[in-house]
Amino acid sequence: MSFTIMVSGLINAAPALVGWTVAIVVAILMLRRGGGKAERFLLSGSCLMLMSSLLSVPIAAIVPWLVEGGATVVEAASVVSGFNIFRGLIALAGIICLIYAFWIKFKVKL
Repeated sequence: MSFTIMVSGLINAAPALVGWTVAIVVAILMLRRGGGKAERFLLSGSCLMLMSSLLSVPIAAIVPWLVEGGATVVEAASVVSGFNIFRGLIALAGIICLIYAFWIKFKVKL
């Protein structure tokens, strides 16, 4: 059952995983062609967002796994809540890096 839940989580996260992987490849290409600080922040933000998307895959399987192990539903929900807070902080750091990268890039052009 846990495997099925993980596969469905992976299918659900697939568009985000593909999008952030493409963003990482584009940022690497921009860095290799002489990119600066903005491109480094773009790469950092994209990597953080990819990690956040990858961490969303096992979230659905945590509750059944913990309940089968003997934990109560309330305990399992608190673990998932803590995991979601951690994942949200990673996503927030990624968004801040992406906003800063675009801010640097467009500040120079103005």
